[in-house]
This record gives sequence, C-alpha cells and structure tokens, in this order.
Amino acid sequence: LMGCCIRTGVHLCLDLPAIIWKQIVGEPLDINDLIEIDRSIVGMIDYVTGPQCKETEFGSNFPETFSTLLSDESAKELIPNGNNITLTFDQRFEYAELVLQARLTENYLQCQAIRKGIALIVPEALLNILTHQEINAIVCGSKTLDLEMLKRHTHYSTGLSETTERVIFFWEVLKELSTEDQMKFIKFCWGQERLPANDEEYERKHVRLMIKESLKKRSNENLALPKACLLYTSPSPRDLSTSRMPSSA
Repeated sequence: LMGCCIRTGVHLCLDLPAIIWKQIVGEPLDINDLIEIDRSIVGMIDYVTGPQCKETEFGSNFPETFSTLLSDESAKELIPNGNNITLTFDQRFEYAELVLQARLTENYLQCQAIRKGIALIVPEALLNILTHQEINAIVCGSKTLDLEMLKRHTHYSTGLSETTERVIFFWEVLKELSTEDQMKFIKFCWGQERLPANDEEYERKHVRLMIKESLKKRSNENLALPKACLLYTSPSPRDLSTSRMPSSA
C-alpha cells in the first residue's frame, strides 16, 4: 500500500513514529527516537547511566535482571539466561546499552518487510535517497491543514476571486474550524483526509481546490447548504450576507 501511495499520490492516514520511517529508509537510530514511543524507558536509561545513580542505593532502587519489556509487554532476555542474572552496579552501562539496542531494533524485521513490499512497487534505490520526513510526507501527506498553502493552490471560476465577499467568508469559516473539522471538510471535497505536504507535491500531482459559482439560485441564499462536485472537488459557496450560519439553518 505504501508503494502504491508513492506511485499514485493517494495518502494513508497513518501516524507512525520516526523510528519506523527511519528503518524503512535506512537511517541510523538513537535514543531520541525512543523518546517518542517510550519516555519511561529513556528515563530509566538516563538514571542508571547518570551521576544520580549511587552504588549504595542501586540494589534497592533498581532490582533488575538482564531482561527488558518490549512494546507488546513481552520479556526479552538481553544476554543468555538473562532472566536469572541479577544486575550489578558495575554492569549498569552495559545493561543500559543492551536495553537501548533491544528497544530500537525490536521491530526491525517488520520494517524490513515493509521496505521489501514498497520495493515491489517503486525502485528500492528511491528509499535510499529519501529522508524519514520525506517518505512520511509522501505516503501520509499532511495531517493538518495549511490554510495558506491551500489558498495558493485554489482556483476560482468566472465571477469569483479571492476578494469576493462570499469567498472571504468561506476562508474565515474554514480557518475557525477545529483541526478535526478542517480535515472532514477536505475529505468532503476530495474523498481523502490528507493533503499534499508541500507546494511541490501540489504541483506535481496537479491537486487544486476549485471554487465555483453555484448554478442554482435560492430566494434566501443564507439558508443554502454547501455543495461539492465529485468530479471537480469544487465547493460552491453561495452569496451570503454574513459568514455566520443562521440558527434556523
């Protein structure tokens, strides 16, 4: 699916941590990648390797063996028979490094399987030149609405412009919506919840918002509901006297 996203420009609504994307593109990992998924284990590593860890208090404050819990709560031995070997103060740095490596690589096989799957759709060499931020943006798009960017890629039909009063109302209302409702609007117009992540992607995929004149007139345009055209993904704002929806609507 990720390979198809790269090929077609369709986005997946995924919120994966950087540690996953980095392994897909082959970037090195460090303790900062672990912070995003498990702050408590990072705090433990900082404690046992820091000056605050005293030998006189180590045994009572840190009664550990050479094992650790992974993300799925399963136990992993860090060395052979590690569950039965009690950690000593002098071994704390070795233990911290083993825990760090175990947690950073616990999903290595899964990430490599994802990479192989993507390589069936697009050249694997592409993954070697992308950063983890870039592949995240390509596959998932932007999970928030950059209103100014969307405005730059909005077209208007004859009779409308960015200075038309009803268009001004339209952008005012869209700006006031919550992030969740903004993305619902995008899905309403486009059938997807994620927009291109940058201007280059908008241009490359020919994505634009088209705002059109309404073909149907009403006696009271303030009571009209918005309209979306599936072929053109084009909302048609009505002539309104205010940006506020009347209570009777």
